[in-house]
Amino acid sequence: MSRSQVDDEQNMLIRQIIENILEKDPGAATLRSETTTLESRIRKLKEYFEDKRYLIVFDDMQDLNFWNVIQYALNQNSSTSSKVIITTRDESVANMIGSDHFVSVYRVEPLSLSDALMLFRHKAFQFEKVEYPELNGLSEEFVEKCNRVPLAILAIASHLATKEKTTTEWRKALIQLGSRLQSNHLLDIVNQVMLESYHDLPSHLRRCILYFGLFPEGYFISCMTLIRLWVAGGLVEEKRDSSEEDTSMEELAKQYLAELVCRCLVHVSKVDFDGRPKTCHVYNLMHKLIARICQEQMFCDQVKMKDKTTPSSSNYSKLDSSDPRGLSIIINSDAAAMKRVKNWKKVRSCFVFDDAKKWLVTEEFFSSFMLLSQLDLSNARLDNLPKQVGNLLNLKYLSLRDTNIKSLPESIGNLERLQTLDLKRTQVHELPKEIKNLVKLCHLLAYFIYNQYSDLDRLQGVKVNEGLKNLTSLQKLSFLDASDGSIIKELEQLKKLRKLGIIKLREVYGDALCKAIENMTHLCSLSIGAMGNDGMLKLESLRNPPSSLQRLYLYGRLEKLPIWIKEIPNLVRLYLKWSSLKEDPLPYLKDLSKLLYLKFYEAYGGDELHFNNGWLKGLKVLHLESLPKLKTIKIAKGAIPYLAELKIGKCQKMVTFPRDIQNLTSLQKLYLYDMQEQFINESRSEDCKIIFNKIPLVEFSNDDHFSTFNNADA
Repeated sequence: MSRSQVDDEQNMLIRQIIENILEKDPGAATLRSETTTLESRIRKLKEYFEDKRYLIVFDDMQDLNFWNVIQYALNQNSSTSSKVIITTRDESVANMIGSDHFVSVYRVEPLSLSDALMLFRHKAFQFEKVEYPELNGLSEEFVEKCNRVPLAILAIASHLATKEKTTTEWRKALIQLGSRLQSNHLLDIVNQVMLESYHDLPSHLRRCILYFGLFPEGYFISCMTLIRLWVAGGLVEEKRDSSEEDTSMEELAKQYLAELVCRCLVHVSKVDFDGRPKTCHVYNLMHKLIARICQEQMFCDQVKMKDKTTPSSSNYSKLDSSDPRGLSIIINSDAAAMKRVKNWKKVRSCFVFDDAKKWLVTEEFFSSFMLLSQLDLSNARLDNLPKQVGNLLNLKYLSLRDTNIKSLPESIGNLERLQTLDLKRTQVHELPKEIKNLVKLCHLLAYFIYNQYSDLDRLQGVKVNEGLKNLTSLQKLSFLDASDGSIIKELEQLKKLRKLGIIKLREVYGDALCKAIENMTHLCSLSIGAMGNDGMLKLESLRNPPSSLQRLYLYGRLEKLPIWIKEIPNLVRLYLKWSSLKEDPLPYLKDLSKLLYLKFYEAYGGDELHFNNGWLKGLKVLHLESLPKLKTIKIAKGAIPYLAELKIGKCQKMVTFPRDIQNLTSLQKLYLYDMQEQFINESRSEDCKIIFNKIPLVEFSNDDHFSTFNNADA
């Protein structure tokens, strides 16, 4: 491998570290830089760590080159007492790093028998309310067979959790495992247990987990993206049971993912506030196993393009002589060549990972994969979508997210099998009339944020000028530009919608939208934005809101809070922005027992908010921001008893710290930003310090660096 290739891989890892720091510490503005060279990023990291005390963990390090690079960014000043922990499965890496006299090497021993059994039983009997003393002996045999290695124990216990709790069934599983273990080496044991768990999966779940082989090792995958790929790939088996006729393919795919997580084969990386998984991954060992199985079964292959080289001849011969379903093209360096792309005509799924936008997607590329059903060009260097995309007649999934395209060709109408069209963060503002031909389209996702802190016009969606009513399979539509109100009437035909996002809605079309929403009996997420800063939302005519509605986002002036909101039984998230309500909305919301997340932003013009005993019993997150006249927050004992996070910001009339915060016995995080100096000074008083000492995290800031765009789970 050349020096430039090594530098490029290290640069990608350093970028990931910077992104992780920014996610945890959004105030680390010094790390943001337009330059993308390895040297500049190392310098930025070194400046960031200069005066900080830190604990950093590098998990599963396998590359000494990375350590040689990253150690220059770390503060060598021992006075800060900073620490770095490195875990590795490679003893040579441990020995090389450990040769430094400042480094201590600790070899992790297997668990004690009691701890191993505790871990095993917790996972193997996780769904059981009764004990099985007759399985105690076999449980001990299993953990000894796993050499008391935690990962192996978790894998085999998850495998056994799905089997009958009988000595016959468990003895059979033990014999099968024992016959396949030919080594006492820990990694061999773990690999064999994982392989056993894979083979024990139902056939549809085996196909699903192989999709992780399309992504690079260590890649955190959006759960929703993965689910859409499974559906587009035909991996989700539609249930014929009439009792589940309302269950969408996407919902079934979520059940598949939940089962893989339950078996400890897939791991959730990030969850939403309500517990829904947002990203997931597989451990590196599992990824290597999946990659091997993918190659053996010709399910998919990864081709790494570096410098001006082409993929290895072995990869080409495999692709030329077989029928692989999927292909990942991982661009790691400059000017990746695609000279032999014509040999990949049998590929069904293609994913391009081009973090640095170094590879120009050409017309030739779109002419080379005639059988493609899934194409993901997210973040690729793509300014125009060639008309040749219309030749991919089998395409079911197309992601152009984070590219620079500004329009779609008319030939997009040829893709009559398309299920997902992802245009997030592109410059596409209007769809061609040919979009009406995509009658199987389930997910149409398009928006661009110009400034998440500005007014209503910060969010741009797409215009659909003709034929929206034809897209009766749509389940997710966000965000639709409704500045031409005639499109609202067509929404009445979209009865399968589960998520709807609308922007630039004129007041005069509010009644028509309410009528359309009443037909959407499966709607879970609804976001409505008014036209301009002074735009009014007229939504009072909605008489029967969908009982399935869980997330509601209203952006724009409201004459009064729509009374139907309090009648939504399953509402878990409510955003009110720029509502300018004159009347306190809390009495209308107090009985929403399932509400977990409530945000007011310029939503209320009164000077007091009262939370009375017994109100909002399930609320966990409360944000009160930009309430220009708010002076006082009163929280009675027993009110919002489970509130874990409170954010107060830009309330310029509030000069007295709300001491009733001490009544929030479950509070874990308190964020205060852009408050008056008098408020800040008073919060330094001794009685306030007593309150703060009971809250694990209290943070003051001059601006709202805590917030991120999370509108309608787009």
